[in-house]
Amino acid sequence: MVKRVAVFFLVAWVAFFAFMPKEEFYFSLEKVLAKEGIEINESRISEGLFTLSLHELTVYAKGIKMATMQDAKCFTLLLYTDLTINGVVVDKMLKSMFPTKVEKLQLTHSVFSPLQVRIEGEGSFGTATGMVDLAERKIHIDFGKSAKLEAFRSRLKHGKEGWYYESTY
Repeated sequence: MVKRVAVFFLVAWVAFFAFMPKEEFYFSLEKVLAKEGIEINESRISEGLFTLSLHELTVYAKGIKMATMQDAKCFTLLLYTDLTINGVVVDKMLKSMFPTKVEKLQLTHSVFSPLQVRIEGEGSFGTATGMVDLAERKIHIDFGKSAKLEAFRSRLKHGKEGWYYESTY
């Protein structure tokens, strides 16, 4: 009896995420971001069993072009969510504030640490790892020792372990 109940919940869990209207969820997220002045334009959306993929994205903040992205793929099982963004090119106006090219950016969230989002990135700057603390509204990103940070070094701080970026929002 207990096995049947466990199997039923497992099948219901998988079916919920497999048939969840992922595109509608994305469009609802776009509406929320629009209220904050952030607009995302994508050329194509594709839906998988547990994924939602966006292709050729352009991000605007208050009407100003911020970045273009080759693609973004979101995988979720509610207990674990992973967002991988490839081919990020930051607008030239922002080159003194951010790395201009990011090959891969990965954001990971788990219910086991619900108030933190892990960040990993690779790009023209080398590698970076960090954390977003949702409770304290704080971002902390550590850059690898071989990082090429000249373009935006004025925004970074130097600590015992190397260069890092820290900010609140």
